Amino acid sequence: MGKILVISKTNIENIDRDKYHVTNNIGNEYNCRSVNPPFFKQIIIIDQNIVDYDLKRIYNMLLINGKVYFSKKYKQFFGTLSNVTISENSDFFQCTKPDNKIFTFPSKRIVEFIIIGVQRGATTSLAKNLSQHSDIYLNGDVDPRKSEIHYFDLNWHKCNDWYKKHFDYGKALVGDKSPDLFTLSSTFPLIQKVNPFTKLIVTLKDPIYRAYSAWKMMSDYFGETRSFEDCVKDEKPIKNRTFFNMTTQYLQRGLYYKQLKELERWFPKQNILILISEELDKNPDQEYRKVYDFLNVKYIKKDYLRIHESKNKEKLDKKTYDSLKSYFKKDVDKLEKHIGKKLDWLQY
Repeated sequence: MGKILVISKTNIENIDRDKYHVTNNIGNEYNCRSVNPPFFKQIIIIDQNIVDYDLKRIYNMLLINGKVYFSKKYKQFFGTLSNVTISENSDFFQCTKPDNKIFTFPSKRIVEFIIIGVQRGATTSLAKNLSQHSDIYLNGDVDPRKSEIHYFDLNWHKCNDWYKKHFDYGKALVGDKSPDLFTLSSTFPLIQKVNPFTKLIVTLKDPIYRAYSAWKMMSDYFGETRSFEDCVKDEKPIKNRTFFNMTTQYLQRGLYYKQLKELERWFPKQNILILISEELDKNPDQEYRKVYDFLNVKYIKKDYLRIHESKNKEKLDKKTYDSLKSYFKKDVDKLEKHIGKKLDWLQY
C-alpha cells in the first residue's frame, strides 16, 4: 500500500521502481497476483483503452483520500461518482476518493462484509440488527448453529458455489457472521481470496469479561465442567490455531492487538471497523451509525436488540479478575495506542 500504481500499455523506461508499480494488466493487481493487499494512495492512468468495468476496479483499489489521475477521456466516468470532486492538474484531471465505497459486480459477488469477531462480543446482536436493514442480507437467526456458515474455518473444502447458496443477492450487500475468524489468522488469506475488498467488522470487549462470558457459554451448552479459575490456570499458548483447539482458549482469544495487526497485513484499515462491545450497549444509535457509514448504506433509527445474555448470572470474583490484569495489560496498552482510543477495560 506504499507504491503508486501506474497503468500503462507501453513500457516506461527510467521510472523509479521503488516508488511506482507499473502494470498493463489491472486484473493482476486487483486479484493480488503482484501486489498484496491491492490498495494504493495514488493511481495514474496512462492507458487510453480502459472500459468502465476496469475503471470501477481502479476506484476500488484506491485508499480513502487517495488520488487517481486520468485524461479527459475518463472525466465523464469519475464525474458521475457521488461526493467526488474533479480538478484539473496540468495534462491530467484528478479526483480524491472521499470514503471506502466499493463497486460490486453482479457476476463476481460472493460476500461483501463479514462480522469476524470476537466471540461473546455482541456479534449475534449486531447480526440480528443489521439483518433488518432493507439493503442488507445477513442471517440474523440468534441460534449460531443456523446463522454461522463457518466457510473459512470449517467448510472451505465445499467451495464458493456452496457458500453462495447461503445468500440472497437481491440485496445491495450480503454479509456473513463468524466470530471465531478474528482469532484464526490462517483464514485471512482465504477471505482475501474470495474477495480482497471484503469489509470486516470486529467487536471487542474487556478481555477478562469476554473470557468469563465464553466460559459460561461453554459450561451452559458445551459440557465445560472445570471452574473458570481452573480453566485459565490450565491454559497453554497455541501457535498453530484451529477452530477446534481454540475452543477453550479463554485468555488467548483476548489478545486483540496481536490479532488485529495480523489482520491488517491482509486488509487495509479502511476496510476494518473496530467496535467496542461496551459502547454498543451504552450508545447503540451512535455505534450503529458507524456501521452504516462503514457499509455505505442509509441510516435507520430503531430499537436495537441485545441478545445472548448468559443464563448464569454469577458475577466474576474480583480476586480472579485482578489476577488476570497483568496477562492482558501490555496487549491492551498497545491496542489503545493503535486504535487511538482509551478503553475502560481492566477495571473491575
